Amino acid sequence: MEHPVLRLGLLGFSDSAFERLRGWTERDAVGWPSWRLGDPHLADAWLLDGEAVEVVDRDALHVEHPRGSHVRLTLHRAEVDRPLAFAMPLPKGFASAESFDAGDESSLRQRLQRFEAWLRPLRSQFALGEQLVAKWAEYQGDVVHLMHEGRLLAVIDFPRWQCGLLIPARPVDLGAAQWVRRPALANDIPSAFLKLKLHQVMWTYAARTGRDILPARYRASTIYLRRVPHLPPRWFDPAHLLIMQELSTQPGTFEDLRARTGLEEPVLASRLAALYYGAGLTTDADSARRAQPTMRQSVLSLCMGAADRDREAIAREASQSDLMAPSSILREASHSPLRVAGGEPRHNGAGPHRPDSE
Repeated sequence: MEHPVLRLGLLGFSDSAFERLRGWTERDAVGWPSWRLGDPHLADAWLLDGEAVEVVDRDALHVEHPRGSHVRLTLHRAEVDRPLAFAMPLPKGFASAESFDAGDESSLRQRLQRFEAWLRPLRSQFALGEQLVAKWAEYQGDVVHLMHEGRLLAVIDFPRWQCGLLIPARPVDLGAAQWVRRPALANDIPSAFLKLKLHQVMWTYAARTGRDILPARYRASTIYLRRVPHLPPRWFDPAHLLIMQELSTQPGTFEDLRARTGLEEPVLASRLAALYYGAGLTTDADSARRAQPTMRQSVLSLCMGAADRDREAIAREASQSDLMAPSSILREASHSPLRVAGGEPRHNGAGPHRPDSE
């Protein structure tokens, strides 16, 4: 089965520690998810250097990031929506069981494995999304139960375009589950299940897979933006926003978009795939025309906060990494919990971060 790429944010580390941790983190292990360093605002988990942390009060911390910049980020622990750990030594008077030795690769690896356990709901959504992308055309219009060893793991209701996922379900069991067609009235989702839209689950897979899953017609036909996908705004990285801005102005082919955005081919293909499986794109001109007035207003509202981003910088950053959707599955915030001390929340990863982490 395929494993997702997970994003790790490093906060407050010196350049030497940052590069050491990058080398260890991005060394893939067979049978485990891959980790990549990137913008902390978009990360699935955080590592903080304890020496860069200042305790403000019982709830708030300041983190000097980047190290030596004198820029301080504020983090309120009550708002944290992803796993985190502190590199020792910890600040005086601060205690946390979530700590590790940044000079020991085995200590880091143990910490990443704890993160992976915490992120099981995300990994399970990825596994379900992989199945949906492969089979949705075959099962359109059906109600399907995913069964494994006599246990119900998921209910997929294609007519209502939603599903229910057993929260403790293991990714490996979802990958091996049997798809059983059921009567239309068997679409009730148990109360203990996590209820999700199918486009959200498929986006989670498309945004994190290393495979090229863009349908072939999107490399040959004219591409239209039908709508902004109904997803939390901070799931969109700068490249997603750039593509939607371009398509809201004028549709285009894959090669047109390469020239207009400056994005490299693999990056453009991965972002288009996410937008497609998020129900945002079409190659049907009539469908796009009917949705055009609402679509343009939605794009304008979403992109206003990123209007001053330099287009070449967006293309360069996106080409150096694979920006992923955040992992706050069970609780969605409208912004990253990281704020510049005394400032406003940062949206869509627009806050200060290491350029070389992209």
